[in-house]
Amino acid sequence: MKRFIILFFIISCSSEESRLGDTFYANKNYEEAINQYTDGLNLEPNDIQSLYRRGRSYEELKMYDKAEKDYKKILDIDGKNVNAMLSLSVHYIRDKNYLNAESYAKRATKLNPDSDDAHLLLGRSQQYQGLFTDAIKSFKTCISLNSDNSDSYYYLGLIYLRLEDSRKACKNFALSSSLENNKAKKVLREYCK
Repeated sequence: MKRFIILFFIISCSSEESRLGDTFYANKNYEEAINQYTDGLNLEPNDIQSLYRRGRSYEELKMYDKAEKDYKKILDIDGKNVNAMLSLSVHYIRDKNYLNAESYAKRATKLNPDSDDAHLLLGRSQQYQGLFTDAIKSFKTCISLNSDNSDSYYYLGLIYLRLEDSRKACKNFALSSSLENNKAKKVLREYCK
């Protein structure tokens, strides 16, 4: 009975720290959010939710190496955590390590083939490597899963622009622009007059 009470106390404290961290995160007070998540993780070091949210807080503060460590720890605990894989893919795209970005995005698409975000990140990592045929396929899969994902049209347009197919490029920029993608609006004005 004594063990149960101690366990209940630890879980309750950890949950409270996590809720406080969420409040600070929502209010864009990322430093305090990190402190709260860290306090909770001191009580429950394998709490995936707190690790993920602390990683997101680190990202907001541009502390990318610390975020990467949290996401990797999540995968050590749960090797099938798609959110951690997607976050690592974003991290490696930002870091221009496109092979690692592709690897994590591929793993995410295998575990969750219906994730438009996973296919988008896979396409971006392939695009940056010059694998345009593969990237086009990934972006089209993303669009088939979520036709409102403006970034897939935008990046697809960039590929067609690179391949000197202005008709397809402008069509995709127009679709992306209609979904309120500001980057696409700018490119549409510059290249598709």
